[in-house]
Amino acid sequence: MPSLPAPIGPVRFRRFRGEEDFPGIVAVLDATKRADGVDRSDTVEDVRNYYSNLNNCDLDTDLLFAETDEGVVGYSRVTWSIEEATGIRTLVHVGWVVPEVRGMGVGTAMLEWCETRLREIASENPYDGTSVFHSWYDDGETARQEVLAAAGYEPTEMYAEMTRSLADPIPDLPLPEGLEIRAMTIDDARMVWEADGRAFRDHVGYTPQTENDFQQFRGGHYCKDPSLWKVAFDGDEIAGMVLNYIDEHGNEEYGRKRGWTESISVQRPWRGKGVARSLIAESMRMFRGMGMTEVVLGVHTDNPTGAFRLYEGLGYSVVATSREVRKAF
Repeated sequence: MPSLPAPIGPVRFRRFRGEEDFPGIVAVLDATKRADGVDRSDTVEDVRNYYSNLNNCDLDTDLLFAETDEGVVGYSRVTWSIEEATGIRTLVHVGWVVPEVRGMGVGTAMLEWCETRLREIASENPYDGTSVFHSWYDDGETARQEVLAAAGYEPTEMYAEMTRSLADPIPDLPLPEGLEIRAMTIDDARMVWEADGRAFRDHVGYTPQTENDFQQFRGGHYCKDPSLWKVAFDGDEIAGMVLNYIDEHGNEEYGRKRGWTESISVQRPWRGKGVARSLIAESMRMFRGMGMTEVVLGVHTDNPTGAFRLYEGLGYSVVATSREVRKAF
């Protein structure tokens, strides 16, 4: 386990202390998003659910905090996975530093600690394939981008957040003959999650899903109200889905009425037949009937199924982007 970085001015480093650190994580995310103009909303409940169900990450050894006498001012975390399609092992790290201590070398020290820890993990888990260091940044996160670029990271994939006003006309797009939408409950969560995983196996960065991933899904936004899901069936088999949800905390924080049309997937036999378009349009009508004024989704801009163009065709437009970055191991 790598030693802690040396203190930098008033900033010292330490390890994870348990759930008492979750509010500090949220505080750092809130401070950085305000400074960088990033649209996101996190709660302690969200962090607890996520951090309680991680893969290949021991919080006692793989999480680093930066703090001053005033409290937590930054944190970083490492993990790793192997992409199914490419066989590449991604040695992943993330980290955020509040504006008040930027420019002091805190972010660089945290990045160096992450890379050192990931090298240890790689040596403890020998792998014959290619390994790469992997991270990302959102639009506006200039400080993170500069730290990563200075360390030799180069952009790879791009992702976009897209919104669509519900004041605009919603097209009438019936499902193909033979399919029907059925009401879902929380008891259907595993079936839906497994179908979603099958559909995304050919997407960039897909890694085999674990029980931890299911528990994270089960405790997150998607499963707060499964009655919002639009799931189309072909007999007893799922043909496609949109796992809609409403982020009440985010809507209140930003003063908006937004519904998420997310985790949009279609099983291979039904692709190219208008299933996703139909389910999205039905989701829009549902959200408009609930009083929402816009819908939003996230997408890989080079999605192999052409999802980005499909969403543009339905009236969604890009409001923010993020970039994955990698460096040779």
